[in-house]
Amino acid sequence: MRTYFTGKLRSFSSRIGRLSIQAKLILTYILVILIPTTVFSFYILDANYQNSITSIVNKNEYFLNTEKNNILNHMKTMELTSQLAQSDKEVLDYLLSNRDFTAEELINFNTHSYHNLQYIMYNNPNISNLRFFTGNKYAREIWPIIYSEHRIAGEDWVNAFYAQPEASWWTIYRGPGELRGSVEGERQNQMNFASLIREIKYPLDQHLALLQVNMRLDVFFSNIYGNLQETSTQVLAIDRSSQLYYNGGSAFYDKIAPEDIQRQVALNARGSEGNFRFTHEGIPYLCVYTGIERLDIKLLSVVSLESSYNDMNVTRLAIGGATLLLVLILSLITYKLLSVILKRLHLLRDSMKKVRQGDFNVEIPQLGGDEVGELGNHIRQMLSKINELIAEAVNKQASAQEAELNSLKNQIDAHFLYNTLENLKMLAEIEGQLVISDTLTSLGAMLRYNLHWTTHYVRLYEEIQHIQNYVAVMNVRYSGRLELRLDVPHQYRQQEILKMSLQPIVENALKYGMNGPGLRRRGLIIVIHAYEQDGFMYVEIRDNGAGIAAERLDNLNRAFQLEPAATAVDSPHVNVSGGQKTASAFDASGSGIGLRNVHMRIQLHYGKASGLWLDSVEGEYTKVTLKVPYLILSGGLAE
Repeated sequence: MRTYFTGKLRSFSSRIGRLSIQAKLILTYILVILIPTTVFSFYILDANYQNSITSIVNKNEYFLNTEKNNILNHMKTMELTSQLAQSDKEVLDYLLSNRDFTAEELINFNTHSYHNLQYIMYNNPNISNLRFFTGNKYAREIWPIIYSEHRIAGEDWVNAFYAQPEASWWTIYRGPGELRGSVEGERQNQMNFASLIREIKYPLDQHLALLQVNMRLDVFFSNIYGNLQETSTQVLAIDRSSQLYYNGGSAFYDKIAPEDIQRQVALNARGSEGNFRFTHEGIPYLCVYTGIERLDIKLLSVVSLESSYNDMNVTRLAIGGATLLLVLILSLITYKLLSVILKRLHLLRDSMKKVRQGDFNVEIPQLGGDEVGELGNHIRQMLSKINELIAEAVNKQASAQEAELNSLKNQIDAHFLYNTLENLKMLAEIEGQLVISDTLTSLGAMLRYNLHWTTHYVRLYEEIQHIQNYVAVMNVRYSGRLELRLDVPHQYRQQEILKMSLQPIVENALKYGMNGPGLRRRGLIIVIHAYEQDGFMYVEIRDNGAGIAAERLDNLNRAFQLEPAATAVDSPHVNVSGGQKTASAFDASGSGIGLRNVHMRIQLHYGKASGLWLDSVEGEYTKVTLKVPYLILSGGLAE
């Protein structure tokens, strides 16, 4: 599959490459305008749509909160009614009576206490009824407020009330069955009630009666059953038993059934309030919901987003059409302008075809002072330069041959020098001068090592062999008072290192380390120690020479970190081994390579994490540590 797409991409790139510059410019122009315009248009449309959805959510949240506040106000009214009703002590005494009332007592009760109950009930027209249900056989029924408790025995709402632990309970009361059977259609809503039930325990926390306060549901849910809702929005309620309450006469439910809304709520509603979107039969909807905990119902506001989607699609099509028309008009204008601009490029193309055929005397016409004219001028100069280069080709070829001869001569001179040293060595051996013979052997090896530069890198053991030859030659000068000790494990001898990076350090140690008192008499010991740590190879070169003063050592190490220009001005002119102020540790001396140069070469080839630094105690020792990446040449990267 990947090969298939790669082939298709190459084929498409090839077809694009065969197009003319004019066609490529127009295609680029179209893409530069069309893609950003399209992306920006979709972004704006999406942002507008999201803002519209946010506005709809906020509007419906406000509407639901308004309805919720109305319901809570109705509940407060019903609670206040129940509190007033059960606070009348004469009513409680009547319900608690253990004897039959006389006619005079009943008349007095009806005139005073019962009249007060009627006043409480009728004082608020939203209250449908106020009813006491008592099991006391001595308390006579006085309709429509006081009833015998046996009349509600077996009612669902009574059983549900006694099944829960609260003394006060809210529910949706469906109304007496005998009355519901006598009405039809929308009038059924008038038989549904929001009901507050309280158990009256008096005295000594004993069951005395049930108090029920009812409010008609079309009054309690005024916005659900009202006709003020928008045609694209409907408010519903779902109680604890998943019973739906809605305005069945709304045309809104022609496209989505209330049961479908209930299923979406069960799937998507999380928590007591929030909102979610869903799609039913291709139509998008938004549902905003909130709960009323005490009544244990959930209020829903369901909004059809069909018109919002349709408006967005119409706007998208309008913007897309306008964009395409604009791109088409601008492309035609661009095509005409490019035809004029590229005409001079076509002249240059024809001229270069003649040059490709070998005609370097082509006359390039003057093409103006813009970029095309400047290109034509550069081509004229290029042709002139080509003719000059052709004329110089023979001279360059002759110079190259002469350089080859000089190189051969230098090679012959080098071979002459090696052969001369070899003859002197053999002569010394014949004469029995073995020290001179060994010294000439070491000197010859040093010359070969110095003159044979095929690469910047060598193995550690090769650099050590060169140092051994150097020390052997210098021991002739110092009468054998130099000692070189090696502490380099066998596994590190194949480590990669820069050529001529250790020899200048040893040379510096020898040159300045001998300046200490008594060292020329007892000799100088140079120790080379190598070890690996954290992916780096460390090579330490330590001598028992004169050492360096602490302040001077600090200046030297800080000078390593300076830029080359700063070092030239600010670095102290001292020896690395603390000798006389005769030369800088960073100046060329001996072999011509100072410690500064070695440090800079290491960082150039291995990075800033590598380099040199010094440790020393004046009068005791000097140690130079070299740090490079751990890389074994015989086996590739070190593991």
